Amino acid sequence: MKIRRMTIPAVLAAIVLFAFMSPAGADPFNSVVQGLKSQRFYLSQDAGATMSSGDQQAVVSALKDDDSTIRIAIVKTERVNSAGLTQLDRALGRKGTLIMLDGKGSKVVAGSHEGLGSSKISDLVAQSRGQSSDLKGLLLNLDKNFDKALKDKKSSNVMGGLILLFILLLIAVGVVVVIIVVSRRRKQRKERELAELKESVYEDVTRLGEDISALNLNVMDPDLDPAARDDYQKAMDSYDRSKAAVDAARRPEDMRQVTTALEDGRYFMTAVRARVDGRPVPERRAPCFFNPQHGPSVQDVSWAPPGGAPRSVPACAADAQRVLSGQDPDARLVTVGGYQRPYWDAGPAYAPYAGGYYSGFGGGDMLGGILIGTALGSMFSGGWGHGGYGGDYGGGGFSDGGGDFGGGGDSGFDIGGGDFGGFDGGGGDFGGGGDW
Repeated sequence: MKIRRMTIPAVLAAIVLFAFMSPAGADPFNSVVQGLKSQRFYLSQDAGATMSSGDQQAVVSALKDDDSTIRIAIVKTERVNSAGLTQLDRALGRKGTLIMLDGKGSKVVAGSHEGLGSSKISDLVAQSRGQSSDLKGLLLNLDKNFDKALKDKKSSNVMGGLILLFILLLIAVGVVVVIIVVSRRRKQRKERELAELKESVYEDVTRLGEDISALNLNVMDPDLDPAARDDYQKAMDSYDRSKAAVDAARRPEDMRQVTTALEDGRYFMTAVRARVDGRPVPERRAPCFFNPQHGPSVQDVSWAPPGGAPRSVPACAADAQRVLSGQDPDARLVTVGGYQRPYWDAGPAYAPYAGGYYSGFGGGDMLGGILIGTALGSMFSGGWGHGGYGGDYGGGGFSDGGGDFGGGGDSGFDIGGGDFGGFDGGGGDFGGGGDW
């Protein structure tokens, strides 16, 4: 019984040892690895190949002289398989290109970490085999063909990179051109709209100056009411201030200062006229909504813009009478894109213009309620009078869509040749022999 117990472990040990031993006459696995590391070529004793020492040295020298990292192992036919290739590749550090051939050069498996696919390597072997009848010629041709293919691959990659860079450069230039064109058109549109806006505001300034002159007031008359003289001076100062402001305006936002001064001038001019006529100075009310050139309003009337709901708006005496009698008011028309339309339907550029006229009477809070449903309505929502006009402005009403306005190579190791699949699909651990 003791003998039997000792025999079983001994038999198992013998089986394991036998499994990891190299076949009789075969070179040890480590010898193949060291040979490939030192001279990038190894000829196994059991490969069945006939090569003289001189032929072997010629192959070694050729492999060392080129720029590629190709390694060639000639082994027994049974060892030319993906499992053996995997073991060698792991032992060599998974780099370069590894090719395994049998002694006749007819069976081959290969893999590359340098971007060459399996089909390409297979073609190179077949090409080299057709260029020579002996093993030495096959190996030397394979080295040359592989080196050329690798250089072509790198050149192709460089050319591809240059083409990609050129395409990206073209795209970048195109984007810059588009930005420049859009920016230029946007600037031209803003300049055109500002010019139209200025033209309209100049009309208001000129109209105020003409109305003040029409008073024919002799300020040197000693019988003139001092209060009238004082209001006249205030009206003239307001006119001068509005004229200077419109001359200096560079943005739609700058028109707020102009129309604020115009509202002052209109009120003081009305006060002068009342004092000269011996009438009571009128209450200072918001300008006539329909046309601020008409001066201070005298009452509020119910009015609805086309397609909108009625709302209460301040109106001068003449416009109040027109609205109450069912007629259209005398609206302040301005030029937008070459067409005339009421200022409240002229687009975002006129928001500061309107806001300046009504800044002393609730500003955006007042206009927000009056202008609901009109092109300027959204400009004053949320208390525009406290925030100001910002963003881009566009010509025309919102139906025209003008402007924007705001409140404020192969990876991995590719096996090629013969019946070969994924590199990790086979091959045991090379330490101690394994499948080698």
